[in-house]
Amino acid sequence: MKKNGIRTVFMMLGLFVIQVHAQDFEGRKWKPSFQLDNRFSSINSINITIFGAKVGMQYNKLARIGIGGSFIVNPVSFDYYNKKKKINETNVLHFWYLSVFNDWIIYKDNRWQVFATEQIGYGKPRFQKEINDEIVSNVNRNLIVNEFSAQVNYKVVPWFGLGTGIGYRHILNGEATLKQTFDAPIYIVKVIVYPENIIRLKRKE
Repeated sequence: MKKNGIRTVFMMLGLFVIQVHAQDFEGRKWKPSFQLDNRFSSINSINITIFGAKVGMQYNKLARIGIGGSFIVNPVSFDYYNKKKKINETNVLHFWYLSVFNDWIIYKDNRWQVFATEQIGYGKPRFQKEINDEIVSNVNRNLIVNEFSAQVNYKVVPWFGLGTGIGYRHILNGEATLKQTFDAPIYIVKVIVYPENIIRLKRKE
């Protein structure tokens, strides 16, 4: 019951990304950055939601670098008929990965920010093979995951903004079947919160 409740919360978060920028340090070239990151994608033509977090540093409003981690909110189930055993089987897929990322800020003004993001890291999909609701084996694979996306942020008011983006996930190693399964477009929709501006507004009151 608790697990289902947590999953429901994450699925609701799948409607957007909350991106939190760290406090703006005036006069400094390097500033910390943190964001909660959700993406829509697919595995083997099945829609999935990916939830993750990123932490890093932004340099002089030109670029951001850091590390992050992501996992599939809704594990993917594959139903198939095993011809050798002559039985219906279900294969449940769980997937997480850790990565380093780099954001190149292409354009920025008081309201708009356009940037490109690349991240590359280590992924660990886990296959749980089930027969008649009983797990009979676990299979682990080590994958190198590469993602590239273009994103746009728009600041609606000083403390709140919206963003969107599109990209592609590509597996750099592994068998052709795994690449065919995991390679897919990614779609980003997000709500952005700027806490430093909230603090400034509170101080003016």
